[in-house]
Amino acid sequence: MGFTAGLRALGIAAVAAASIATVAAPSAAASTSISAPTAAARVVQIAEQQRGKRYAFGAAGPSAFDCSGLVVYAYRRAGVAGRLGGGHSGRGMLAWAIAHHRFSRSNPQLGDVVVYGGGSHVGIYIGQGEIVSALNPRQGVRTTGLHALSNSVTGYIHTGLGRRVLPLTPVAAKMQLAGHTVKTLFFTNLRVGASTASRVLAVVRPGTHLRVIGSAVTTGKRWDHVVYLRRTYWVRADLVRAV
Repeated sequence: MGFTAGLRALGIAAVAAASIATVAAPSAAASTSISAPTAAARVVQIAEQQRGKRYAFGAAGPSAFDCSGLVVYAYRRAGVAGRLGGGHSGRGMLAWAIAHHRFSRSNPQLGDVVVYGGGSHVGIYIGQGEIVSALNPRQGVRTTGLHALSNSVTGYIHTGLGRRVLPLTPVAAKMQLAGHTVKTLFFTNLRVGASTASRVLAVVRPGTHLRVIGSAVTTGKRWDHVVYLRRTYWVRADLVRAV
């Protein structure tokens, strides 16, 4: 996945939400290993308290969440919202982390944000190899194993609530994330701009692969800037999912 300087916050559509490939049952250690009232502990405890609540696209609590909404809610309620940028958007959070040297591909710490599929899904690391995240409308907010989702782990956003680690440089991170691809879920309009008022330049079939080079939010809608057949277009993010 390439990133541009104009990258804005982009949330994750319900149709692109992660799902459980193999569900890891919540372990007692993951829920009870936190005793000190640290910032990381507060983030984890608040996120875990939302388990069982429903998934809703664009929701940020308290009764429903999407994946980035749950992360934002936990950080805000824990009083550490300033430690995480990118807005209500997995891809926005990832871009922020790269720009601020807070992204790496190893050593997750308690309370860190786990990024899947180049930003198509995010969750909160709760220790013991587990995360809590808002998955999709069918599964809601769940605790799962770190590697139990259908999307692969891209890396970790280290917000400094736990032990500090050496992150990748922005250049190295961009190289590893370059070429992030999505595919269309329906017959989909590719437009000249990030707006439904923009002119449609092409219509593609379901399953068409598009390379993401950026993203934006306009009038409350989230859009991907994509390359298709060597031309660039804008496509609504809820009409595609990460490959």
